[in-house]
Amino acid sequence: MFAGTAKIDITPQSSVWMDGMIREHKSTGIHDPLYARALYLGPDEDPGNAFVLVAMDIVGLSAEDGMSVRRNAEKNSGIPRDHIILAASHTHSGPATMGAFNPKETEYLQELSKKLVTVIQQASGSTVPAAAGCTSGREDTISHYRRFRTKDGQVVMIWEPYPVENIVGPLGEIDPELGVLKVTGTRDGKGDLCIAFNHAGHPNVLSGDNYLISGDYAGRAAQLVEEEFGCTGMFFNGAQGTMDVDGFKDRDWEGRERIGKTLSEAVKSVAAGLRTSPSVHVRGGSIRYSIPSRKISTQEYSWAEKILEQTGGKIEPLADGIGDDYLAVLYQSLRSREQEENHAEQICVALDDSAFLSFPGELFTEIGMEIKHASPFKHTYIIGLANGTMGYFPTRKAISEGGYAVVTRRFDDSAADLVKEHSLSLLQEVYKR
Repeated sequence: MFAGTAKIDITPQSSVWMDGMIREHKSTGIHDPLYARALYLGPDEDPGNAFVLVAMDIVGLSAEDGMSVRRNAEKNSGIPRDHIILAASHTHSGPATMGAFNPKETEYLQELSKKLVTVIQQASGSTVPAAAGCTSGREDTISHYRRFRTKDGQVVMIWEPYPVENIVGPLGEIDPELGVLKVTGTRDGKGDLCIAFNHAGHPNVLSGDNYLISGDYAGRAAQLVEEEFGCTGMFFNGAQGTMDVDGFKDRDWEGRERIGKTLSEAVKSVAAGLRTSPSVHVRGGSIRYSIPSRKISTQEYSWAEKILEQTGGKIEPLADGIGDDYLAVLYQSLRSREQEENHAEQICVALDDSAFLSFPGELFTEIGMEIKHASPFKHTYIIGLANGTMGYFPTRKAISEGGYAVVTRRFDDSAADLVKEHSLSLLQEVYKR
């Protein structure tokens, strides 16, 4: 096999609106730089057969903006666009690349798009004969299940100030799996080329009160892995729709450092004993399908109209979560798009008995684990927020219970079933190749 890596600084050069939380004003400085890192994997020297995975220290990238990057990268490198995965870490302290909560930073996006094409070209241009190995470990202290049931039957989120004595407990379990991919050169003392790791979590240690640009704990973990191994370190998020950091501690820079170090130490432990092989079978595939839009009920829309009469559509800043003002605007928008078709795309890249499956949104962790368990591969890793950000995909059970991600979802109740069906279909197809 052949592999190549590259890394490029994507830190904004001026003050920008930030995404992930509803903020009052633009950024005021840089706490730590943001990067995009690319890993090229191919069965031979032909870029037409290769795959590229890009890890970005941003909250997300729309499918349209991502496709523009992938088309340009295909023209310049020869790597097919449906062989390119652009995956966001989902840091809540990066530029507003989505414009979900704050104005979209179009000028920054233009520069980012150019840099993403460049880093893919650089990875493609640095390929060497390589070996790879992949396995799983465990990290179960960072991510917590974010949905809690209360004694009076409500669903509250991990960050909400609710009396602890009135909380029954979490409504589900975390996915503690830590996938680690090691890629090494096989000639001229190249040594380690890349340590890529996959773990489901929410890099929002810093709340909406933070106005400093940061890669959050995911960016810090990647940096520490690079320092340890002297190669490119890449964080890929998982099915993290129900994962979060502890809502009542470590919501500061010290917490970011502690969590980033904890994750990097777990990666180091797994990677240290991981053997690589030059005869890895690299292959992949992609699938596209439609998901029906959510239909806002008459009752929901009437409620939204009353709220909009009071707010005039203005949305107040919040350190965490959303208020009724935001939700009313969202319902109005969803009502206007009920007949639109929503196209989802997933890409699978497999190395022997390990598969990396992209997903363009925030998949509830339960769905991700179901896909993993039913997959024909020994190891299956979901790469969330990749090649699009379609929002939350809850289970039918969660929809019946309610809660933050449920009320903000954009798609029909059947969405989770469609995702599982098409994910497993793609995994089966690639497994047979």
